[in-house]
Amino acid sequence: MKKRFFISHQYLLLPIKAEGEIRIAAFYQGEKKVLQLEVPVSDSAVNREAYAFNYYAPVPMGEWKGKELYIEADVPESFLEAIAFSDEMPYVAQKRPLIHFSANTGWINDPNGLMYHDGVYHLFFQHNPCDTRWQNMCWGHAVSRDLLHWEQKETVLLPDEDGPMYSGSAIVNEQGMLGLPRDAEILFYTCAGSSSEWSKGKNYVQKIACSTDGRTYQKREGCVLEHVTGENRDPKVYWHEGKKLYYMALFLEGYDYAIFNSRDLEHWEMTHRFTLTQTRECPDLREVPVEGGGSRWMFWGADGYYFLGDFDGSRFETDGVQHRAYQTMLPYAAQTYWGTKRVIMVPWMRTDNKGKVFTSLMGMPRQLSLVKKGDDFVLRQKLVDEFENSKEKVLDQTLASEEMTFRQEKEAALEVKLFPQRDAGFKVDIYGTVCTMEPGSGRIVIEGVAERGGHIRTDSVLGFDKERAAAEQISRERMAEQGISLEGLDEEIPRPVHGKATKEEFEQFRGRVAKMRSWADAGIRVLEIGQDAESISFLSDGEILEITVDDGLVSDAYETATDALCGEVKVKADGEVKVEICRIEKLLL
Repeated sequence: MKKRFFISHQYLLLPIKAEGEIRIAAFYQGEKKVLQLEVPVSDSAVNREAYAFNYYAPVPMGEWKGKELYIEADVPESFLEAIAFSDEMPYVAQKRPLIHFSANTGWINDPNGLMYHDGVYHLFFQHNPCDTRWQNMCWGHAVSRDLLHWEQKETVLLPDEDGPMYSGSAIVNEQGMLGLPRDAEILFYTCAGSSSEWSKGKNYVQKIACSTDGRTYQKREGCVLEHVTGENRDPKVYWHEGKKLYYMALFLEGYDYAIFNSRDLEHWEMTHRFTLTQTRECPDLREVPVEGGGSRWMFWGADGYYFLGDFDGSRFETDGVQHRAYQTMLPYAAQTYWGTKRVIMVPWMRTDNKGKVFTSLMGMPRQLSLVKKGDDFVLRQKLVDEFENSKEKVLDQTLASEEMTFRQEKEAALEVKLFPQRDAGFKVDIYGTVCTMEPGSGRIVIEGVAERGGHIRTDSVLGFDKERAAAEQISRERMAEQGISLEGLDEEIPRPVHGKATKEEFEQFRGRVAKMRSWADAGIRVLEIGQDAESISFLSDGEILEITVDDGLVSDAYETATDALCGEVKVKADGEVKVEICRIEKLLL
């Protein structure tokens, strides 16, 4: 079916039936195709009044204002009749995290083009405005002045005939290249040829887009880097002051990466190709300060694996020792900010957000440093100073083998920070997500985590034989092998995780996990933190819990089974534990 429109507004609004049957919608100006999107539709609609959809996806029309376009798609007529126009981006009011950025609607993944310019933090991101599933990769855009209050802007890069807009990076044109002003903003992105019907037969290539106003970005003709191999992608570009040139880290294929050099941003030469064990995608290459003095270069991959070494602007030499930043795989594809003195990193959080019209979040921004530990270094991922400076302390209390309850009445992001004395344990219940550390165990068991089928590292959960039913493996011996304390429990009731249980409670638990493939499916995780932790922060923000140990020497994140932003918090100490509770209310604009 076809329908013509005269474009007089900033946005064309597509009615989205989230996760419905996919149809291709092509937009034409005259005989030229200018845009193609995969759009989920409702198959039960017979007229406009009956057309059922979840939200409107705003498609920027600035490029075609004052012109006539027509849309061609195998969709119900009522879909075309439901299309609307607006000069404002529609907002869907629904419960969402307060200090973790989420798109108003649609899917997001990798953070892209993290850039600080003229007092503004830019967060670009992989975005499908047309569904809560991955597809139609665009570059979404949000801005902030403090890394906490985020305002979503219009989508800046839409798919074209050369492919969807895959991940990349951003810089400010401080060296005055490309015939552009020195304050121009430059985006580097992968055009993923053959990843859409429209771009079949084309390769993955690296391109750039530029802006002189910080709002609209124009794609430049041609490629700055032609196809090298495979699905080469995710260009990360920085200036190397020592060599007075730009370097680009690029993922090639398998576990291979490459470094390229350029003096003009248009012509790039490969200077080093290398392999990093079990590491793929989304490279970042930064000089990270060492606490106490000095610095080391760090090469980062999407899974949170990082390697330390030496970098002269053209070659990265590492000892090959793989370090791991996370124990789960919820954080992914983290990138650092261009233009800041601090090394600030933001990851994508691969949450499902069931029942919402948005999918996935961005993690809390963290500032990086390296801490010397023996002959090696450990990466500290500290919550940014802006977060620390925005908190309101509402409780400061020391418990000695006792319990306390705090009630948060208004919706807020809540941090419960514990300072356990040596050999002390605790149990903290934040709105139904329960975190327990047995004395001397050096590990936190987290219950009440969203049941997810993927993104779980096998060594981040209790050891489990997937070939056997879970119920067969719940036993005192099994738990003892995993280091979970069972001391003092009733011999007939082997509580699988912590604490005492009645026989009825145990049977309920066993029934819940009997058909599940792993402890991860049962909503249980284990975070190894060591036995010398001095502080443990639990940051709860509706659907996500971030745990930070010793200001970031260990950090990880979990999607919670509840999206609560207020309610009861309970802390039980086994030994002496100091408790601080802080909150941030109504943070997002």
